[in-house]
Amino acid sequence: MSNSGVQTHPGVDAEVNYVRNAPDTRDEKLTFVTEDETHNTMVTLPGQLVHVINGREVVTDLDREGFVLVHHESAIADFHLIQEDPQVDQQYIDEIAAFLEEFLGATRVMLLGGGKKRYGESATDRLAELRNAKPARYPHADNTDESSMNLVNMIDTFVDDITLADYSRYALYNVWRTFTPPPQDFPLAVCDARTVSLEDEVTVTAITLERDAGEIIHDTTSFSYSPKHRWYYYPDMTIDEVIVFKQHDSDPSRAIRVPHTAFTDPTCPPGVPTRASVEMRALALFA
Repeated sequence: MSNSGVQTHPGVDAEVNYVRNAPDTRDEKLTFVTEDETHNTMVTLPGQLVHVINGREVVTDLDREGFVLVHHESAIADFHLIQEDPQVDQQYIDEIAAFLEEFLGATRVMLLGGGKKRYGESATDRLAELRNAKPARYPHADNTDESSMNLVNMIDTFVDDITLADYSRYALYNVWRTFTPPPQDFPLAVCDARTVSLEDEVTVTAITLERDAGEIIHDTTSFSYSPKHRWYYYPDMTIDEVIVFKQHDSDPSRAIRVPHTAFTDPTCPPGVPTRASVEMRALALFA
């Protein structure tokens, strides 16, 4: 599970928009409203300047740091058609399920919905037809321990041919791809799971609108700043590369979840097409 050998530069200094108003107790929750952030109770600005390391210069592991860069060539001819053409959606679901089964050595992989597109804020024409489609610009993980368990238990209950008791371990993954050419103005940064502590975690209830599903309310994990955090990104990603990163793992000896965020790359030249990306979320089951 090693990364590409391409070398560019050691990294960038950039702002990461950590939660600045973490509650006094872990039982309290903040809110993030994707379609109207004026209703947020979570405060993230001003951002914290951090060094984001060039991940191409290191070797990472899914069960250690929690993320890897992988070469993956897709047969999708036009990624803009995801969430627009059901046949394209299913094609990408099948591709990523097969890829993850082989790459992870999983007994079974179940995709948790279809691909989710995101566009930089300047792509107004693309964003007009979508919901919850801007880059998330604060460190977060897609679930909490509790919401992960609720999701997996719901699958166990309602998917007839899945019984969790038949498997020794399960894990949730995200597969992220940019489909605009390099350089990217808003890359994805991922944080070494080993450098994050429970004290850094903040539960944030995300209130999102999806075009076909309506309002979704789901608990996620956000993070307060710690100087121990080690952030990485992969400059100049191509369409044939994906970042695979962990969102939950039933085995506590492995990386559990990886904070991730979009950030503005201060070294990106002006005038490039704004970043477009697609992510897939998956449940992997291991014998």
